[in-house]
Amino acid sequence: MYSSFQEGESVKKLWISILVVLVVFPMMFQSSVKAATPISIIIDGVRLSTDQAPVMVNGRTMVPLRAIFEAFNATIKWNQKAQTVTATKDNTTIMLKIGSKTATINNKAVTLDVPGLNLKGRTMVPTRFVSEALGHEVGWNPKTQVVTITTSASNVGNAGPVSNVAAQDVSDFGDGRDLQVSFTRAANESLVDHYRVLIVKSGNILNLSSAQTIASYNYSTVLPTGTNPSIKLTSASRTVDGDLIKSDQAYVAYVLTVGKGSNASALSSGSSTMTLVNKTVAAISNVQVNDISDYGDGRDLSVSFNKLSDESKISSYRIFVVKATNYSNFNLATANNVSSANYTLVGKTGNNISQILSSGARDVDGALVKTGVSYRVFVMAIDSSNAANHVLSSVSSAITLSNIGVSNLNVSDVNNYNDGRDLKVSFTHATDETYISQYRILVVPTSYYSSFSLAEANNVSSSYYTAVSTTGTTTNQVLTSSTRDVRGALIKNGVNYKVYILSIGSGSNTGGNVLSSPSSVITLLNDSSVSIVSNLSVSDVNDYGDGRDLRVSFTHPTDETYISQYRIMVVPTSYYSSFSLAEANNVSSSNYTSVSTSGSSTSQVLNSSTRDVLGASIKNGTSYRVYVLSIGSGIYWDSNVLSSASSVITLLNDSSVKAITNLSVSDVNDYGDGRDLKVSFSHATDETYINQYRIMVVPTSDYSSFSLSDANNVSSANYTSVSTSGSSTSQVLDSSARDVRGNLIKAGISYKVYVLSVGNGNYAGPNAISGESSAITLSTTKSPVISVTNVTYKEDNGRILISFVKSANESNISEYRVLVVPSKQGFGSADAIEVRSSYYTSVTPNGTNPSIFTATRDVNGDSIVKGVKYKVYVLAVANNSGVQNGGLSNSTEEFEI
Repeated sequence: MYSSFQEGESVKKLWISILVVLVVFPMMFQSSVKAATPISIIIDGVRLSTDQAPVMVNGRTMVPLRAIFEAFNATIKWNQKAQTVTATKDNTTIMLKIGSKTATINNKAVTLDVPGLNLKGRTMVPTRFVSEALGHEVGWNPKTQVVTITTSASNVGNAGPVSNVAAQDVSDFGDGRDLQVSFTRAANESLVDHYRVLIVKSGNILNLSSAQTIASYNYSTVLPTGTNPSIKLTSASRTVDGDLIKSDQAYVAYVLTVGKGSNASALSSGSSTMTLVNKTVAAISNVQVNDISDYGDGRDLSVSFNKLSDESKISSYRIFVVKATNYSNFNLATANNVSSANYTLVGKTGNNISQILSSGARDVDGALVKTGVSYRVFVMAIDSSNAANHVLSSVSSAITLSNIGVSNLNVSDVNNYNDGRDLKVSFTHATDETYISQYRILVVPTSYYSSFSLAEANNVSSSYYTAVSTTGTTTNQVLTSSTRDVRGALIKNGVNYKVYILSIGSGSNTGGNVLSSPSSVITLLNDSSVSIVSNLSVSDVNDYGDGRDLRVSFTHPTDETYISQYRIMVVPTSYYSSFSLAEANNVSSSNYTSVSTSGSSTSQVLNSSTRDVLGASIKNGTSYRVYVLSIGSGIYWDSNVLSSASSVITLLNDSSVKAITNLSVSDVNDYGDGRDLKVSFSHATDETYINQYRIMVVPTSDYSSFSLSDANNVSSANYTSVSTSGSSTSQVLDSSARDVRGNLIKAGISYKVYVLSVGNGNYAGPNAISGESSAITLSTTKSPVISVTNVTYKEDNGRILISFVKSANESNISEYRVLVVPSKQGFGSADAIEVRSSYYTSVTPNGTNPSIFTATRDVNGDSIVKGVKYKVYVLAVANNSGVQNGGLSNSTEEFEI
């Protein structure tokens, strides 16, 4: 159907497509997928089940590509990068590209009404195109919203129903695994595509029509093999109404024979009614695991659980140790396949069981149980007479065996040095240190605490932990002044920390390091009565361009008994991340500002000679943070305390709005209007208080009198606004651009250009005007368009038929615009150019005198109505070869419909 087309039909379809694009294109920005009545797709009498419902797009039914192709037994290849799908069946190969209206059938291009698209993560394709491309017949019932597809099959006939349908209870899982269905195959199985086993609650009625509409996830499929089938259902099997199969419910089994192609389907008689009975006892419960020794093998692991209350069908139990990283994939089927060497067998005892594993105990992967590995444990009850009745417990909590871990971890603040010497770490060593080489004290900021793990502990640099030997049974370690946290920052007051101990394995435990639980949170504080200031803030208060612009305010500590002074330190933000108490103590006296302890607060404007901590003068344009150092006195002369940083501040000179620079103009096109004029300039260096720029085109006859006052009063219609985005502007004006007098810009007139910088905020004025550009006179080598003539109208059943004689020269015309104007409305060439595209009718020049019906709206967008008088104009619009210097026809006579 899509492989060839006659030439005439192709041309006809091409024009139809063009007209459709003209009409539909403005609507493309709307949602193309409409809400509609649910659509059903029936293939050879069987409803197609999809996880994304079919939808209607521009009059075409779209369906998930995988569902439709698999329904036709076609093979599918998807190219994610190219966004193409290729489907092959028999001798036909189809390729579609998502978003494209062109597809191929056996490498021949065809045009689609609607392209493939992505919808909620599913790739949707047009149903009719796919079906007919594979040689199938498609029907559509708009009233019922049903698509019917009839496949072409070589065999036509009736395979007939199966017989002797029987259902049996074969297990005790309490779900579909207990149910086995058998039947005698159809008489002529060569006509059978497959069978569907349907489970119906007793008392419900099933007929052929309803059987054919059952969703695929509510039946079990059996393929014909030439023998009488017997199928055991699964734990996920459901009845035809979607309920999971379960015990203590009566069911009847049916089998639907589904014929190949057009072969008719047939429904069997129902089986005898049967009710599943679950004969198993309750599952194993309360599986617990404990680390009880320090052998470094299975002897450290104790497993306990509550035995089954009824062990009459149970011969023994099996304990499975599973690596915690793999436990989510461990199930009954996996457990049944574990080698006897990789589980621990426990006999029935009559009591709840507590089992210590052996030194040779292995996990289910065959590896010896050992320290440093996280495990989870399952227990399975064994029915020696029927493996189908084995029962697997829920999983235990995770456990990591350790014989190298520490205990009794404690931290305390013991000094007032404001560094690592204030922190004391105490802990009890592991009971057996045979395979431990050292301990590592790790100090972790609590902001990083939640994500700290063994893997991260193993990767901490040797510069960022404190090593402790295994000598003795306990450690009480005061850290050093140079101790750093695990991120590399020096330990200091005011930061919340937690401490961990990493036990480093050696010998047989090499690589099996163990990380302790964290200590309690500790924040080192200086108890010396030298306290930090509070409420630190900074502000830009002047415009000197030096330290006199910076005000620093803060609240003094309540108790200043042991404080001699405060030092204000201005730190460039490029230096902020590494600024510390130690560095503050070393700042030269010429690079900070001293403040006395007098009063309860300070609000200090710095002086013109103030320098930052690096010795550079404070200036505009540099980002700073400010700190205040409290200086200890008396017995606390060396216990200085550094405040937190202020917010970032960048001093600015706010006193003026600056003008632009590097203004230039050029003639870049030949439209004969503003599109010919390009204006370029560099933005002001500081645009903080500039809202926008305004490009003003001034006829040179006005040059001598144009001033800032004149620029401020120019109407918004007579300049071009430019945002402050970027560092420069290169702007070609538009066709409607006007000079400052309100006249359209055009060729043959000499202009000069100015740019006005417009202030914002507190600087809404004074604005700043640039110098003038060089004079420019726009010229054109293109010819003006010639208007059409003899515009006439004719009324036809409320429509307006317009005829006119084409322009004498159409080479420089892109289109004609037919404009309906209320006769009382003034209308000229400038008005015609500005009419919106949806309010006129466009006609493409083709060498003939057009005769067309107009649209139903006038140039204002109002509907054309009775009782209103109108005139019709035709505007010839210039293309790149012409100049829009006229082109508007005379009007028709006044008329009304």
